[in-house]
Amino acid sequence: MRIAPLFLMIACGGKDTATPPPPFSGDDSGETAADCETREYTLPSTRGEVAGVWDAARSRMVFFGGDEGMPIDCIPKPVFLAETWAFQPDCNNFEQIAKTGDKPHARIRHAIAMDEDRGQMLVYGGRFRDGPTGDYTLYTDMWALDLATDTWTELPSENAPTKRVTHTMVVAGDQALVYGGNRTQSSTYYVPMADLWSYDLVGHQWEKLDDDTPAGARLFHAATVSDDGATMFVYGGADANALFGPFFADLWAYDVASASWTELHTGSSGAPMGRIMPNLLFDGAHNRLLLFGGHDDGNLGNTNQVWAFDLDANTWSNIEAGDAYANSAFGFCDFPADFVEVDTEAPERRYFGAAAISDDELLIFGGKTDCGQINDLWGWDLSEGAWSERSSATFGEVCLRASAGDCSALCY
Repeated sequence: MRIAPLFLMIACGGKDTATPPPPFSGDDSGETAADCETREYTLPSTRGEVAGVWDAARSRMVFFGGDEGMPIDCIPKPVFLAETWAFQPDCNNFEQIAKTGDKPHARIRHAIAMDEDRGQMLVYGGRFRDGPTGDYTLYTDMWALDLATDTWTELPSENAPTKRVTHTMVVAGDQALVYGGNRTQSSTYYVPMADLWSYDLVGHQWEKLDDDTPAGARLFHAATVSDDGATMFVYGGADANALFGPFFADLWAYDVASASWTELHTGSSGAPMGRIMPNLLFDGAHNRLLLFGGHDDGNLGNTNQVWAFDLDANTWSNIEAGDAYANSAFGFCDFPADFVEVDTEAPERRYFGAAAISDDELLIFGGKTDCGQINDLWGWDLSEGAWSERSSATFGEVCLRASAGDCSALCY
């Protein structure tokens, strides 16, 4: 059982500065090396509730939005972002893009999907609040980032679904599929939805496919799609009790052609612990799903585990164990330095980060940790099954990971 309510985070010290990482040296393909000296090396601020995609044509990870506000005494103080960034693995550098022209309003808890056929990244929904209290503004707009020109365009969105947050979106052929989410403007309670919608990416029209899907009402879940766009996969999440759990651990597949749902795993024996806000990605080269991070029902809450679901055998396996629970909390918002046994070869435990799969890596950027927001970027080699830190965090790591020295508390 979790030791503290969700969203309780501690102020945390971090590295004062971050030097640009060296160019990645793992490519021995014989291709001309990038001129990394000409690249921009500005680091994005720490941020959570951010999402992104892999832009294969330009070999980069692109992400948008998020919250850079640090919690104070375990109380969230969100600062919403409307920034678009790209990370280029060949030089391990970030670059802020699409800085001028029209763009989506600052937001969090939006859904992002890659539209390969049209070379664009899609953003749908999310929420914003001007100030520390009160109801949120929910969005129902659909935006497309042209990845060849790095320009945003708002797409027509008449007869759109109910405004929502913490939903999912994938692109399957000429349609974007939007499933579930929360429709309340409140920060204190949730109303999960079970509907499935299609957005025609050619005709720019919405269509409701199902008002009550077999997978049921859920929010804070994760979704991905097969490389051929034939199947959408949905994992985990929660119902109206999402603030404290328990969370879902089931895995579903939606066949796009037949419009049919199949439960691939109930989440019982051999499955990951139920969790919310993880990253789920399709690894076509190994015909599996990869699950990273999230906030689970265990003592740790935030996790840095990696799980794989074999789509041939329909079985889960834990392929990266991550941090281990060591000692209990002293009290509310008061954790010992050795709360966890830190796996220094893995990223900090987190949820609500951006994730994407390149040709050979699972890439993870940002997210929310026990110590606030973070801005590191890690790659997990799909063949070797090992992590590498591509860009280090300036904030958000637990003390034993950030300093490995004299730590009096989890985040100090």
